[in-house]
Amino acid sequence: MTPHDGQSVLPQGPAFRALEIEELADVYFFRPLGSVIVRPAAALGINPIQLTIFSMLVGVAGGALLFSERFALVGFALLILYSIFDSADGQLARVTGQVTELGRVLDGVGGYVTHVVMYLAITAGLLQRGGGPSILIWMLLAAIANIAQAQMYEYHRHHYATIVVKRFVPRDDPAKITSPWIKWLYGGYLAMQRMLNGLHVEVESAMAARSIGGAVREDDRARYRDCFYWPVRGWNLLGDNTRFYVIGVLALLHRIDLFFMFILVPMNLALVALWLWQRRADRRFLESV
Repeated sequence: MTPHDGQSVLPQGPAFRALEIEELADVYFFRPLGSVIVRPAAALGINPIQLTIFSMLVGVAGGALLFSERFALVGFALLILYSIFDSADGQLARVTGQVTELGRVLDGVGGYVTHVVMYLAITAGLLQRGGGPSILIWMLLAAIANIAQAQMYEYHRHHYATIVVKRFVPRDDPAKITSPWIKWLYGGYLAMQRMLNGLHVEVESAMAARSIGGAVREDDRARYRDCFYWPVRGWNLLGDNTRFYVIGVLALLHRIDLFFMFILVPMNLALVALWLWQRRADRRFLESV
């Protein structure tokens, strides 16, 4: 991006956070379609925060339609549209230089709100169709598992991009957020990430101690990429795309009732396997420092 007559020159193609770890669906579908939205949004003066809020509304509408099996496929289509707009807001932030901590938090909140509506709509629909109260327990367990899975996905992708692409040690700074309720949400968000990623925090502390003016040393950056490239690719499995694909398949089969079981069994098994793989990579990095 270069200045020209006081305006930002927007790139023609998609703007990737870290191309080498992007999911194939993002590279060839969501990012290209999201990039189509970026230019008109910038021309209309729409900022990334506004686009994030709009994408959240689309996601909420899609999630709500999962209440009815008759409209579940339409809900799935809106969830895919939500993902496209969710990609567009991040690209708009990067190409216009409006990347902010608030934007990152709201982006995460948008994902959580969309999933809350999805879970409530599926549960309400199952109850309305004669399901027992035990569905509420399965919903709660699946929601907790979903939060842990999403945290690990976002944490490792964000930190890999910061270290390998931007070349500095990630520093979360709640002081940058002025809204009390968003700061409270952000504090809880960071606390959960630290709880789930204790050993990786040690990795980043070691790099921070060896950094020069906050910049990651080139040998540490190369070692980080060598240790964590494949685990981060693995964490992609726990992203929203996987859950949305399964929603589409289950909606087509009229078996939305199996969604919570999918989150609790195969997705949790993947979480445990990836967590063990990540710890092994953390130890490998720490032993080489």
